Amino acid sequence: MKKFQMWAIYLGGFVGPFTGQALAVILPEFAETFGITLAQAALTITAYLFPFAITMLFSGRLVHSIPPHKVVLVAYGVTLPLAVALLFTPSWYLFLLCFSAIGIANAFTTPVLQVMLRELHPPGALGSALGTYAAMQSLGMLSAPLFSGLSTLVNWRLTFLATILASAFILLVRVPEVPSPDTSPQQVTGRVQWGAMSIQIFSSLVVGMGIMGLGFLTALHAGDEFGLGPVERGLVIMCGGIAAFLTSRPIGRMADRYGTRIVLVSAGILAGLGLAVMPFLPWLWLLVASWAVAVMAGQGIQATINLAVLSGVGGSSLLSTVQAFRFFGTAVAPVIFLPIYTGAGDVVFWIPATALLLVAVLQQFNPGHRPAANP
Repeated sequence: MKKFQMWAIYLGGFVGPFTGQALAVILPEFAETFGITLAQAALTITAYLFPFAITMLFSGRLVHSIPPHKVVLVAYGVTLPLAVALLFTPSWYLFLLCFSAIGIANAFTTPVLQVMLRELHPPGALGSALGTYAAMQSLGMLSAPLFSGLSTLVNWRLTFLATILASAFILLVRVPEVPSPDTSPQQVTGRVQWGAMSIQIFSSLVVGMGIMGLGFLTALHAGDEFGLGPVERGLVIMCGGIAAFLTSRPIGRMADRYGTRIVLVSAGILAGLGLAVMPFLPWLWLLVASWAVAVMAGQGIQATINLAVLSGVGGSSLLSTVQAFRFFGTAVAPVIFLPIYTGAGDVVFWIPATALLLVAVLQQFNPGHRPAANP
């Protein structure tokens, strides 16, 4: 049973991002179902992401004195019936309300599940565990467009069966019981280094805006350059998720072994270069490879930031705040980058590429890094 409970934690990492991105490539079908405009349909995604990100700013502090397993079970107890409602509601307004509430519930599970991993693993293995969790997050976020695209062959609502089944599994097997963060023996005491924390917040924002929020733009670019349909575009984006899924755990082990600084600097450079070359690639397989490298490195940045924050002073409370900016970035990416792509074309990829290279520079001089646990 303990093995299933550990997998429930990782499944929680998958289902939140999956649900949030489930509508990304099926907005026309969604709008037709409810008789609304495409702009209103796009607002539905924002209605999930913004309440989620805003609640993430303080969710870690709100539940600091509550045992994490209780928080997780309550959150999925709320998510399950709301996800069932998404399958059947005939009203867009009710769908919007349920979808937003699921986002708020996910704002508690996302940081709390990672705090649980800190309690369940020794410091020398925490990077590997967080890498696995990050891999599941990437797989959820970047596989959702493919699954929702395929579901349109029958009914797009079937996408949310994944949310229902995952929530039911977590409630059935439960998650391991660990002490609340304020009574944890692994809690680090001292003063928070706000300069170092500001760099981590900025880095999370760039990853959200410049990698995880760029799937729509990569899909548009692939469609415009190579004439791909919705399923093929979903496959391109999913390749990034697969790459991150396969490499996040090894990247976490590297952070355990060599420390967080070298991983963050290397991943920032790699992600920036992966995006910078995308406007010049003449073959689809090169575009897929470049996108996969960028997502792999971007998810490596986020997982390593999580490791650095959780290992520092106030980590269990501040983790949700730092991660919130990743999702703010994801939410605003279409608003910022779509007009630039429409007006200037593929050079838009150079903007997030430059920001990621700046992240690498800032992380090189960040004083708040965790040293190697296993020198």
